[in-house]
Amino acid sequence: MTYANITATRRRMVSPGHARALANYGPGWAIMWDDRHGQPVIVRPERGDDGTLLEICAYEDMFTLGGDCDPDEDASTCPACTPGAPPDFYVIAAHMSDILGDYYHDRANIAACMPLTLPYTRALTRHGYQRHAQGNRQYRNEDRPSDTFNQLYRSPDRQLVRLIIALPPGDTPTDALTLPLTIEWTYLGCTGPDDTYPVTDIPADTSPADVAELIAVHVALHPTATA
Repeated sequence: MTYANITATRRRMVSPGHARALANYGPGWAIMWDDRHGQPVIVRPERGDDGTLLEICAYEDMFTLGGDCDPDEDASTCPACTPGAPPDFYVIAAHMSDILGDYYHDRANIAACMPLTLPYTRALTRHGYQRHAQGNRQYRNEDRPSDTFNQLYRSPDRQLVRLIIALPPGDTPTDALTLPLTIEWTYLGCTGPDDTYPVTDIPADTSPADVAELIAVHVALHPTATA
């Protein structure tokens, strides 16, 4: 790694001040990395729908970034652990910086593929669904004939559903039209074959409005505990 790369990596950090600012903005806001200015910005989550900004964390998730709480390290970041305690914005900012470092290496793929999800995101928004973070690219293997871009959505009742979009091969882009669009019913748990999530494959040319309606109706008819 060159000196310039090391310096850039060190600069790609979230400060406690940024974390505190997101807390002050409250629900419905997110912190994202803006490459144009080389710093985090606090914006509405939909600003990350097209991939021009790299999402780090939404307000709704910022107090539990440590995962399973460690009473010695994370208690003061989680209101569920210590009700009324002030959040430790140094700890929260450190978690955010780790997330930024983990996702930044895939920045180009996220920016290129997020526009593919936009029609579905807008259609699902009409049913009260929200995009949960930004998607990720999965590369083909012996079980997967094409690269895919996977985007997670959350229902109004906080049920999680994943949309898996097949990406066209670079040499024969029309081949992607024959690959299905896959809906993974993540919220149902690993109840499918070989202990996998149950899925539904539909034609790739199904309109986003019809995809969104299918998801909304399925979740309404098959409710279960939130993930």
